[in-house]
Amino acid sequence: TTTLKHGDRPRLPTRSLPDCLITTPESLDSLLCRRSQVFAHLRTMILDEIHLLDNTYRGDQLRLLLWRLRRQVLDNSFAVHLLSATLSEPRQIAERYISEPEVVTVEGQREIKPYFVDSYPEVHHLAREQNWKKLLVFCNLRESVETVASELAPSWHPYPVVTHHGSLSRRIREETETVMKETNIAVCVATSTLEIGIDIGDIDAVILAEVPWSISALLQRIGRGNRRSGCIHAVAIVRSEAERSLLNAMFRTATAGTLPMDEYKPDLSVAVQQIFSYMYQHRAGVRETDLREMLSLLSSPEETDHILEHLQQHGWIERRQGRWFASSMLMDRGEKGLIHSNIPDSQTYSVIDVHSGQQIGTITGVFDKLFVLARRTWRVVSERGDLIYAEQFSGKAAAPWFQRHKGVGGFYEFLPAGLQTVRGCSSPLSPPRPIH
Repeated sequence: TTTLKHGDRPRLPTRSLPDCLITTPESLDSLLCRRSQVFAHLRTMILDEIHLLDNTYRGDQLRLLLWRLRRQVLDNSFAVHLLSATLSEPRQIAERYISEPEVVTVEGQREIKPYFVDSYPEVHHLAREQNWKKLLVFCNLRESVETVASELAPSWHPYPVVTHHGSLSRRIREETETVMKETNIAVCVATSTLEIGIDIGDIDAVILAEVPWSISALLQRIGRGNRRSGCIHAVAIVRSEAERSLLNAMFRTATAGTLPMDEYKPDLSVAVQQIFSYMYQHRAGVRETDLREMLSLLSSPEETDHILEHLQQHGWIERRQGRWFASSMLMDRGEKGLIHSNIPDSQTYSVIDVHSGQQIGTITGVFDKLFVLARRTWRVVSERGDLIYAEQFSGKAAAPWFQRHKGVGGFYEFLPAGLQTVRGCSSPLSPPRPIH
């Protein structure tokens, strides 16, 4: 038996445990804190598509969760497996999660046949010429998905053009997946949500509406196409000679199989988040030696001292007789489930169809009275708190803003000011608010 546990499906059976559990780092964190006994006889842990997590705050959280998990598992044969098709240095990455890893490599790769076009009408013409019936279009941003889908729809009418991204409701995402599996001719425009895992049937060609973020992302995206043949058809839309040159170089690198390796930098916000989570799990206190051993995976002894002292000063943790304890303030935060996710929060609004009452998706920040979501134009009827009630509107509109993931974890602002500047971040942050 197999069970999913993540944000959309938060519960785990209380009596009959599944044989396999598919989950996220955040849900695993919650389970370790609340039902750690379910892992006593765990045999295997598989970290699928590890390149998407490694060298991020979610990957660092997973590293410390693995350390904690091993202390719960009673089975001596417990093993961890990391999977990816796009790693340049698999041993170096694996050693961050397990000791003395064995690297297993599957040789061989499919041929990549790139095409370069200047516009979406050219994509339609090429698809008819090549007899491609199902296309998967990748964009970097959720706004781009909505815009590109609207541009493609007139050319492909009456065949469906559907969308898939993280701000759409689960119901709409599943409807999109069903359309792609069951319809003979269709186009799906998506973000990285469809780079991996989800079954949408066989795809005749992959369209790159924007230059992928990396060589790894390029390989993941085009790898979704032509699963039943030895040749991948990848179409890139180029808007300048600079883009054409860049994409040519990316395709050459992908074909050669040489992937760049990013420098690893631990995210110290994870140290704070895991201190909170670990102390919440062990309400009778944790030994300082255990705490320091766990944190040594991310921070130096000096950084650990600085973080612990800072959190103690602000009333989050307490030290008594050589052991560390969660304060009542931290326990209250844990009871509300606010310590398991290190993903930064943004002000988001749920969009509800005023006529059906069903959720369409979520948008973030400032929005217009007319906006595009799930490839439909919506008009705002009313707003109540974080709910937007809208109805379909006949006309054009721009895509709204969707949530962005910052380059550092959500607990970054809980760090001492000096350590906030040690690692830096990929985008500016607003001044940290007082953590007390």
